Amino acid sequence: MRHVLTLFITILGLALPPAASAATTELTITGLWTAADYDVSSALYGDDDLVFGTSPSRGSLSFTLLVDTSSPTVFPSGTAGVTHDWYGYSSVTLKSTVTFGTATFTAASAITDLDGPSGSSAKLWTDTDITTADPTRLSFRIQGSWPGGAADAFFGSRTTASIGDQFLLWEYFDGEEIRSSSYTASAAAVPLPAGGLLLLTALAGLTAARRKRV
Repeated sequence: MRHVLTLFITILGLALPPAASAATTELTITGLWTAADYDVSSALYGDDDLVFGTSPSRGSLSFTLLVDTSSPTVFPSGTAGVTHDWYGYSSVTLKSTVTFGTATFTAASAITDLDGPSGSSAKLWTDTDITTADPTRLSFRIQGSWPGGAADAFFGSRTTASIGDQFLLWEYFDGEEIRSSSYTASAAAVPLPAGGLLLLTALAGLTAARRKRV
């Protein structure tokens, strides 16, 4: 029985996709704004007083990211000149397509490498370990598209010491925009796929069988 169970676990492990073993956290980040945060003064794209076809109004826009948290770059507060903890994540993807007016962001959209402390870079910077808590500060930038060209969404500009609270959604470059100082973030672990849960159950069964034989 033990040999059969061992063979089953081996086959199941080979069948699982590589992502099943990765430490992945789902991070949802949301930019918030009021009508006063619309800046439609630019005439670069026709001066239509709209941002991606939308009129000034209160609103929000969320991006859900899949973040590999297995090996972050970490700078504790007080090191490298930083005033709060920095966690950098280099493997980040957009979970699903996001639209706002005529702008679209997809999993194929470019996620910018952002400079961090001491010459480092990452796709996402946060002020906390997102496997243990929601960040209160983060920096992330993604570039999508709209009929007029590139669409740019940017959370949290950075200095050499800290991450800010800015949110920017704009008709790139130098077009009409939404610019605010408000965003939120919520992190949650990505559950194992059914095969991964089955593998854990099988491992537990094998462990119990070995203990019984002792």
